[in-house]
Amino acid sequence: MNEAEQPEESMRRVPTGSTGLDTLLRGGWLHGGTYMVTGAPGTGKTILGNQLCFSHVANGGRAVFVTMLSESHGRMTEHLRRMRFFQRDVIGQSLHYESGYATLKAEGLEGLAKLLYRSVREHEATVLVVDGLLAAQESAGSVLAFREFLHGLGVHNALAGCTTLMLTNQQENAADPQFAMVDGLVVLELQKRGLRAVRTVEVTKLRGEAQLLGRHTFDINERGLNIYPRLESLHRHPPQEKLDLERRQGFGLARLDEMMRGGVRPHSSTMLLGSPGSGKTMMGLHFLECGARQGEPGLYFGFMETAPRLLAKADGVGLPLRPAVDSGRVVMETRAAVESLPDALVHELLGLVERHRIQRLFLDGLEPLLQEPLEPSRAPDFLTALLNVLRSRGVTTVMTQQTRVLFGPRLEAKLEGVEGIVDNIVLLRYVEFRSQLYRMLSILKMRESDYQPALREFSISTRGIDVAETFESAEAILTGLARPLNVKTKRTRPKKAVRPQPSRKRSRS
Repeated sequence: MNEAEQPEESMRRVPTGSTGLDTLLRGGWLHGGTYMVTGAPGTGKTILGNQLCFSHVANGGRAVFVTMLSESHGRMTEHLRRMRFFQRDVIGQSLHYESGYATLKAEGLEGLAKLLYRSVREHEATVLVVDGLLAAQESAGSVLAFREFLHGLGVHNALAGCTTLMLTNQQENAADPQFAMVDGLVVLELQKRGLRAVRTVEVTKLRGEAQLLGRHTFDINERGLNIYPRLESLHRHPPQEKLDLERRQGFGLARLDEMMRGGVRPHSSTMLLGSPGSGKTMMGLHFLECGARQGEPGLYFGFMETAPRLLAKADGVGLPLRPAVDSGRVVMETRAAVESLPDALVHELLGLVERHRIQRLFLDGLEPLLQEPLEPSRAPDFLTALLNVLRSRGVTTVMTQQTRVLFGPRLEAKLEGVEGIVDNIVLLRYVEFRSQLYRMLSILKMRESDYQPALREFSISTRGIDVAETFESAEAILTGLARPLNVKTKRTRPKKAVRPQPSRKRSRS
């Protein structure tokens, strides 16, 4: 190999078998490098090692998996059968399993080193996984001997063009000499958060290369280790976009759109803020149906109500959402936010947006997405990154959030700080008057747009959502609210109150 070819060779990447881990490593392991994965028992080291091997041989490579554990290979492969990446027919052909336990016990580190060199050479392996490195470390006579073993293995495999992955139990001392002898270090952990256990991964070292720093969550299922890089670590900068100050995207509710001067700006984010039952979901469904009529694909992504219930709700108010769903113009997806990872949910959401080329998104419920197990300090950055990604993909987003106060003008949101991140805020609330509840809406905020800030009464019936023509009915209800009596003032018999008549008229236009 001449000097001109060497830099290109040194930059070749070996995919890890996990798309998320490839993202953390900026493409995968460096060809011929030596890497170490540490973690307590049960964190997924062995699965990750096998995932690498099966992925590598599926792409035309050759791999050797050497274990120093007392568990037999037959028992280990039996546990791997449920994994999608597992292919029994490649075992003994392009993937070979060998045991180093007896050799290590009988001949020590020197005998183990010879076994590894011979296995790489005889099988022409381009990937070597050594599982149970802690056993080799404990059998070393000294720290120096173990370091020489690691150094010799790294040099031999680099010359042979073989990428090496060593799996070991987590070490408390980060300055352990073994970590200095490898090109990269990946730490797997199982962290307790209340009654939950959350798996995390962190690339703490990657020699000569950049990596995504910090901890990232992952889970283990039939696909193996699924790593979800933190959204804010991937999308740290706001998207470059050209503002369309003329175009609007409405809700299909004439008087609400009138209050918004035609609707919301394209690619903006809108928060529907209100108490339970105030009409947030129904208003979001109107937004999707209106977009479908204009040829803009929409996505409902929620956490409580299923598609049949939502469609029945739409049918009950005369909203023709069902034809849009049947034709594929609106996609409805519901996820149970129980024992789920926020990063995994967002990863799936963005996948749906890309697959269906979504232009309108209704995210029904921020609380399940931004609360447990997401750390509170992460929530603002997490939401900012999500909205930036959606904006960069040309998506206009409407989302809902519940308030703590059921009645009255006081505003208390469960997720603080969100109001400064979104572009537009619409407040939906109940007002009690003479043993009856009335719905009110008002626009609190619209970036880069004029709007009508006055409160308007609205109702939901079998005829749909009906917004009052003016603010007068809302004013009549609000001015009729009881006020506390001044105890220092002599009680007088109040005049007979005239009950306000909330507007139910539709626009003549």
